[in-house]
Amino acid sequence: MEIELKLALPPQQAAAFVKRMARRRSVPVQQDLVTRYFDTPDFALSAQGVALRVRRVGRRWLQTLKTEGERQGGLSRRVEFEMPVGRGVPDWSRFPPEAQAYVPEALRAQLAPVFETRFHRTAWLIAGKGGAQVEVALDVGEVVAGERRQPICEIELELKAGQPDALFALALDWAAAFDCLPFDVSKAERGVRLAHGIGAAPVKSVPLALDDGMGVEAGFAAIVQACLAQFQANLPGVLASDDIEYVHQARVALRRLRAALRLFRTACALPPGLLDELRALASALGPARDWDVLCGETLPAIAPHYPDAAAWQQGMAALEARRIAVRTAMREALAQAHPGAWLLAMQRWLLRHGWHAHPEGQAVPAAQRFIQLSPLDAWVRRALQKGHRPIVRGARDFATLTPARRHALRIAIKRQRYAAEFFQTLFDGRRQAGYLGALRTAQDSLGRANDAHIASGLLTAVRREAGAMGDFALGWLAAKQADVADGECVGSIRAFLKSRPYW
Repeated sequence: MEIELKLALPPQQAAAFVKRMARRRSVPVQQDLVTRYFDTPDFALSAQGVALRVRRVGRRWLQTLKTEGERQGGLSRRVEFEMPVGRGVPDWSRFPPEAQAYVPEALRAQLAPVFETRFHRTAWLIAGKGGAQVEVALDVGEVVAGERRQPICEIELELKAGQPDALFALALDWAAAFDCLPFDVSKAERGVRLAHGIGAAPVKSVPLALDDGMGVEAGFAAIVQACLAQFQANLPGVLASDDIEYVHQARVALRRLRAALRLFRTACALPPGLLDELRALASALGPARDWDVLCGETLPAIAPHYPDAAAWQQGMAALEARRIAVRTAMREALAQAHPGAWLLAMQRWLLRHGWHAHPEGQAVPAAQRFIQLSPLDAWVRRALQKGHRPIVRGARDFATLTPARRHALRIAIKRQRYAAEFFQTLFDGRRQAGYLGALRTAQDSLGRANDAHIASGLLTAVRREAGAMGDFALGWLAAKQADVADGECVGSIRAFLKSRPYW
C-alpha cells in the first residue's frame, strides 16, 4: 500500500528547494528515469483506474502496476506491485496472481506503449514527525505522448514508516516557503490526457454520493472534501490562466464550503485561524469575479444598443485595463494568502477529525458530541426545514422588502440551494426536483438583479474613465434592475412559494 502526498512546485523554485534540502543530513540520490506506460489502443486500463508501466533505472528495468486508490488534497493511498524485469516490456509471469487479476488476459495481448515520462529525480530519505520515515523526491522533466509534451515539476513525499500526518507536517512548511500546491493528478493520468489531446479546463461541482447510513460527521467530511477538491482543481487556472471560468468555479467552491461550514457549525466547527484564511481567499477572488461579469457578460449585452460603436470600444478599453489590474491584484493577494498551505492545513484537519477537539484543548461538550454521532438522515431533515422557514417568510413579504433584506433573502436562498444539493442523493422523487428547480430559478433571478447593482457600483466608481458609454450603461442598468425586481424576481418568488418541501 503506497501512501504518498504530491505537491506541484513552481519551476523557478526548484533550485531553492534543493538548497533547503541540502541543510538536512540525508545524502540525495540522483537518477534519470525513463518510464513507458502501457495500455490498450482505447485506454481500457486507465478507464479502470489501473496504470501499468516499465521504468528504466540505470541499467535495470522495473515493472509497476498501480490502482486508482483514494486521493484527496494531494494525499493518495493505492495498491502498488513492483518488481524487476529483464527488458522494457511487462512480464506477466513476474506479477503475483492478485496483480494479474487487475488486467484480464484478453487485454494483455493488446497492450502497447502509449506515452512516456522522462525526468530527473533527486531523492532524500529523511526523518519525519513522530519517528516517521519519508522519501522525498523532486521530479523535473516532461510527459511525452507523440509530438505532445507537458512539463513535470513536482515533489512526492512517500511514507515509508509512521503516520500520514508526518507528510502534512513537511508539506505545510514547503507550501508556505515555495508556493507549492497539493496535486492529485498522477503522471499516468497526465499522460492519458496528453495522449488524447485533453487540456486543462475549469472544474464544476459534482453530485455527492452520500447515504442515510452515514453519521453527521462523515457527511460533513465528505461535503467539505468535495468543496476543497473543486477549489484545488481550479486554483492553478486562477493563478495562471486568463479563462474567467476558473475564477468563477473557484469562487463557487469557496461559497459552497462556507455554506457547508455554516450548516454544520454546531457539530463540526472550523478553527478560527482556518476560517479567517478562508475569508481572505474568498475576498481575494470577489472583485476579480465582479469585473469579469461586468466586462464579459453585462456590458456585451448592452453594447448593441449603443449608437456609437467606436466610442463604446474606447470606453471598453479603459474598463478592460481596470479589469486586468484587478486580476493582477487578485493574484498578488492569493500569493500572500498561501492557498496551497491553507488547502493542506484543511486536509490535515479533516484527517485528524479536528472537530473532536475543543479550541482550548478541552473535551467536546456532550451535546455537540451527540450531534456528531447522530444519523445523517434525521439531522438533514431538520437542517433543511430550518433553512426553509426564513425563505418562506421573506418570499411572502417580498414586495415590501428593502434592498438590504432582498439581498439577505438571496443569500438565504443560495445557502438552501447548496444544502439541498449536498444531500440530493438522500432523497428521490419529483418534489425534490421541483423544489430544487424553484430555488435555482429564484437564486438566478435575484442574482441578475444583484449583478446589475454591482455593475452600477463599479461603473460609478470609474465614471470618468468610461465616459459617455458608462453613463449610457448606468441608465440601462437602472432600468434593468427595476424590470428584474418588479417582474422576473416576483415571478420566481411566487413559483417558489408554490413548491413544497420534500423532506
